[in-house]
Amino acid sequence: MQNQDKKKKYLIILLIIAILFLTFGIAFAAYRAGQEKSNINAKGVVIDENASEWDKDLENVSGEQKGIQIPGYGEITILAGETNWKITLANPKDNDCYFQYSITIDDDETPIYESDYIEPGKAITEFEVSKPLEAGEYSIYMNIATFSMDGNNERLNGASVKADLHVIE
Repeated sequence: MQNQDKKKKYLIILLIIAILFLTFGIAFAAYRAGQEKSNINAKGVVIDENASEWDKDLENVSGEQKGIQIPGYGEITILAGETNWKITLANPKDNDCYFQYSITIDDDETPIYESDYIEPGKAITEFEVSKPLEAGEYSIYMNIATFSMDGNNERLNGASVKADLHVIE
């Protein structure tokens, strides 16, 4: 009888140890997978995972002035009813700051799209907006907030770039 009790105790202890190892193994694997897929850098900045390399040069219209390069947008055309827009939201490679885009339409201050931070030399070329637009003529505002890359994440100057948006059938 005592022999059976000892065997049960050993079996229970062995089962508990196996469960602990399995739990720690799963937790460790989940932690490592989260580290690999995370778009948060070591400084806690959320980098937009949809941004890809972009090395086009912008025309310098500021003369000899140094500063943050801001892309310009002339006229943009999209299809009515579409929520997937193919517009390039770039941070030129010579900038020493993160860009964050917030896109608004006409006088509506509610953004239809907000990016995470975009590193210099990268761009988002396609993104999903929160609501489709009907056919017509609109003003689109590319509101660009800029942030330091020195670890302090300080807000720098930004810009609001207005363009004509043609929404066609």
